[in-house]
Amino acid sequence: MDGQDDAMKSAMELFAARLAKRDVERPITDHRTVERLIAMLEPHEQQVVRLRIGLGPSPALTLAATAKIVGVSPSRIGQIEDKAFRRIRWVCNNIDIHDRSALDALIARRRDEAAEAERIRKRDALQKALDQERKRKAKQDRDEVRRAKARDSAWNRKLRVAQAELDRMRSDAQFFAEQIAQIEQRANWLRAILPRDRQLAALREQANEIRDAIASAEASISNMLASPPDGPQLGKEASTNDGH
Repeated sequence: MDGQDDAMKSAMELFAARLAKRDVERPITDHRTVERLIAMLEPHEQQVVRLRIGLGPSPALTLAATAKIVGVSPSRIGQIEDKAFRRIRWVCNNIDIHDRSALDALIARRRDEAAEAERIRKRDALQKALDQERKRKAKQDRDEVRRAKARDSAWNRKLRVAQAELDRMRSDAQFFAEQIAQIEQRANWLRAILPRDRQLAALREQANEIRDAIASAEASISNMLASPPDGPQLGKEASTNDGH
């Protein structure tokens, strides 16, 4: 029991020392009054003040130890503590803190303000979430439009390539069709003149036979002239013929 009393006394002294640094006109040593003053603070401010003055199961903690428990930096703990004691100083200097009803009314008003602030915070958070969702949906729609345009563009390119390939194949088919038509026309023309070709070949063969016969005849005559028969008359006649 004495240990608890000593801890409470130490906490009250630290609380009074914190207020003394902030020009509080009336010192506060009553435990219940201190609890009421702390109760009007924000929840995170209450936690920091209790840890810093040792109003709880553990003795007063340093800024670093308090920061480790709360999960913020030591400098942030100092800011929270300073703001909390500024609130308490204002109450102590402007309200009769020994008037329980007045202090309770202030605490109730603070709680209402805190509840309203929390309601506004939640409303703003909800609005922010809705705005973010709208932005996300708008971005998703824009991305989908871009993807659709990209798909359409790719499809159109593919279609143009396929159409160009089809046109090329049609052109090739037309070219080959014309070539086939020309070949067929030539074939028809060749079939039409083929009998005359055979006749011409026969005539040429006959002409060649005639030329061969002429050549053979000319050779025979040359041989005959080169080897005339014996006798002056024939020789004379031959000479006479040569003179002609």
